[in-house]
Amino acid sequence: MRLNEITKDGLYRVKELDCDNDCIARLMTLGLLPEQEIRLVHEAPLGDPIAIEFNGCQMSLRLADAAGIEVEAV
Repeated sequence: MRLNEITKDGLYRVKELDCDNDCIARLMTLGLLPEQEIRLVHEAPLGDPIAIEFNGCQMSLRLADAAGIEVEAV
């Protein structure tokens, strides 16, 4: 499952960052790493961007970037 497909009622674990190298570097710099548990906390009115929470922090992502993050339900 991809991060752009998750719902607000679940807890997920990042399995793989599968986007271009710049995107991977940016996400890892912000602390989003494989095995990180995340949850969806907000979607913009038209669905893009989304806000996720991990380690007590929130981060907004465009759906195009979220599509490059593989997750699994916890």
